[in-house]
Amino acid sequence: MSRFSKTGVPDCRTCRFKPSCFYDHLDPAAQKAWNKVRSAAEFSADQTVYSEGEMPEGIYVICKGRVKIFTTDSRGQQLITWIRHPGELFGHIALFSQCEYRCSGKSMGHTVLSLIDSKSLSAFLDAHPGTYPLLLRTIATELRMVQDRLKDTAYQPAKSKVAATLIRAISYKSKGTASPAIHGLKRTEIAEITGLALETVVRALAELEKSRVIKREAKAIKILDYPVLSRLAGFHPSK
Repeated sequence: MSRFSKTGVPDCRTCRFKPSCFYDHLDPAAQKAWNKVRSAAEFSADQTVYSEGEMPEGIYVICKGRVKIFTTDSRGQQLITWIRHPGELFGHIALFSQCEYRCSGKSMGHTVLSLIDSKSLSAFLDAHPGTYPLLLRTIATELRMVQDRLKDTAYQPAKSKVAATLIRAISYKSKGTASPAIHGLKRTEIAEITGLALETVVRALAELEKSRVIKREAKAIKILDYPVLSRLAGFHPSK
């Protein structure tokens, strides 16, 4: 039985993450309908949202917190393919391909998710066909991101991979501020995202700290020199 319910569903209209959300790109009539078709649930840290091999229930939106999407091999080693942030959709690839999940999803810290079940989503899209181009754009953007990551895996040195991972993991609150920070991202998770050995990640972080590009604290990593970290990551200056 689904843990999601209509009780306590966050209101998209007042959500502080609205500018990053799919909802914000909908027309007013579609926004009103979107707000009604969702159910919601809260997850504590490291709780399973769905598991590899399950059939999709619908699509998810992160209202608060983060979700890591990962695969596990026969030896129990994880590879994190995505970290989903507030406002982002996930689970849509499996739903639209009509196949089982090829990965698992777990919450990172206290997380609130909205769910639009497959039946409600189908009715919503029938009533608001203008949403289709937005979904296609979302999927196309993610495919381009996958292509970029494949190039990074093939060509980037270890320190650049770690730098890129840190920038992508900057907390929502601190984005664009003078003191961007990363919260709740473990060294093992950086290794799982980059495909690097843990020892390599530890060495890269130590080098970045020694160069005063970052500062590691008990529960966070503070970025002291974002322009340098961005250049190391190979990102365009505008990012």
